[in-house]
Amino acid sequence: MKKPNLALLICLLTPFSWANANSLPAQPHISVSGQAKLEVKPDTVSIKFQSVAVENDSDNAKQVVDKQVENILIALKEGGFSQSLLKRADIQIRPEFEYIEKQRTQIGVKAIRNLSYQLDDVTKVNEFLQVLVKSDISNIGQINYALKEPKQWQQKVRNLAVQDSINKAKGLADNYQATLGDIFSINYQASNARPVLMRTMKSDQIPPSYQNNQITITDSVDAVFLLEP
Repeated sequence: MKKPNLALLICLLTPFSWANANSLPAQPHISVSGQAKLEVKPDTVSIKFQSVAVENDSDNAKQVVDKQVENILIALKEGGFSQSLLKRADIQIRPEFEYIEKQRTQIGVKAIRNLSYQLDDVTKVNEFLQVLVKSDISNIGQINYALKEPKQWQQKVRNLAVQDSINKAKGLADNYQATLGDIFSINYQASNARPVLMRTMKSDQIPPSYQNNQITITDSVDAVFLLEP
């Protein structure tokens, strides 16, 4: 069988936006794109919530918020959660208005304190939410499932993408009855793991099991291999 002309560029169907005439070798070569994807269960979760109070004056509003935070700390200890993982922002004080008979009227002073908790056991999310309910917390914001060691997983996916590029190059070379040579160039742009983000919910709502949530990690690498004469 007559071998094909190796001077022709052999490539995948996916085009290379980065590969121009100046980045490709003059000798026969193969351009490939290696890709990889992993679905990983999250192993940590960040829960954001607020302590909010509306009172007649700023001092009373602040006292109510402080009391709520104190109740949270007590409930965390009773529930077996570490108090040190509770992060507290400064209290914000602002007037609270309502429209009464089409008139914007101040009805009091609102105190807000943004809080967050990093929970390393994702199976205890519902237990933690119950702690918030007992502490009179009604404003529960984002629940963000993530990975403790995202770089470790990203490296694993990158290695799979590199191996995929090698396998594709070898397979193409074999199909064209050619011999794969050394690597000529590599083009890589890092991608990140995408956390699972749940939307804002009320304190009496129970989130779906974390087992139904998967973090998708993808990566890709473009490579040019030389073909041996």
